[in-house]
Amino acid sequence: MGKVIIAVLSLALLTSCGQGEKKEKTIPVTEKQQIEALQKELNKFAPVKLEIGEIQITENQKTVLRKLVEASDVMNEIYLRQVYGKNLSIRARLETGTDPLAKARLALFNLYKGPFNRLDHDKPFIGTASKPAGANFYPEDMTKSEFESFVKTHPDQEKAFESPVTVIRRKDGKLVAVPYSVEYRELLEKAAMLLKEAAASAENKTVKTYLEKRAAAFLSNDYFDSDMAWMDMRHNTVEAVIGPYEVYEDGLFGYKASFESFVTIRDPVASKKLKMVAGYLMKMEKNLPIPDQYKNFNRGNSSPIVVANEVYCAGDAASGVQTTAFNLPNDEKVREAKGSKKVLLKNVAQAKYEKCWIPITNRV
Repeated sequence: MGKVIIAVLSLALLTSCGQGEKKEKTIPVTEKQQIEALQKELNKFAPVKLEIGEIQITENQKTVLRKLVEASDVMNEIYLRQVYGKNLSIRARLETGTDPLAKARLALFNLYKGPFNRLDHDKPFIGTASKPAGANFYPEDMTKSEFESFVKTHPDQEKAFESPVTVIRRKDGKLVAVPYSVEYRELLEKAAMLLKEAAASAENKTVKTYLEKRAAAFLSNDYFDSDMAWMDMRHNTVEAVIGPYEVYEDGLFGYKASFESFVTIRDPVASKKLKMVAGYLMKMEKNLPIPDQYKNFNRGNSSPIVVANEVYCAGDAASGVQTTAFNLPNDEKVREAKGSKKVLLKNVAQAKYEKCWIPITNRV
């Protein structure tokens, strides 16, 4: 149903530890050396064809999946804009290149969603410009102290400035908070339309409700109701989540959420096996080896654990190393009311096992 790139950890890392001697890295100079260096980086990843097993899906569900994949591609476009302000111009230049160096750079650019090596502390592999700490969520020339000073002198704007769904821009020389629904309006309108089309074909009412509410959230910039609806999905075959979630890309403050998506098909048999674990969550909380004052017994305890096979992922979820599970939503209000949903990606975990762990165990 789709492809995913799995990171293969270099076995050299396992054998070089503790040897003491450090060698200077050779900086690629010639075009051939640059291509070899890029190819070496690409070889750390293994293309994998993902399978969903023998799970039967209807024609309507196939339509929902297709629309979700299209909407996911929009998340990629937004995420590229969030990562780096020059991403679009860099991609356009690389796509017009026909030489081997341009092709190698484009392949790695598409993998890392930008010109920075995510496996090597964001070092640039195109040009020499460093990645801004705040990605493209803030003006490149804005400092932490400038932001903090502004919020201190404008307390009425603190909530908007620290919101996970706004970007900070300069207008007439002053910092302003711009909602995602405004900053990415054209793309979010397209994504909302695709989600509405997916909802129209959804046979499961809870999936339909989630998709409709998430489409509305893209335009209103309020994601609470749709996050609640995602937690309420029941008896669904298509398990998908799409929107702004993780804040890791914001290295300046950790405030701003990146757009991403996971489109998956539930594995009912494997999910049933893990369902019993959810019933022990409160007991596990009670027996955590921490003082009771840090335990949260008021958090919603409906937290389901789902096993699914990934069909497609995009945006932050598809940048570099692939995850084998996710736990969402991140909104604490939703977590207090509903808990959170843990989705384990069975086919991705299987691919990592075959491509990473087996080769490693064969060497040790």
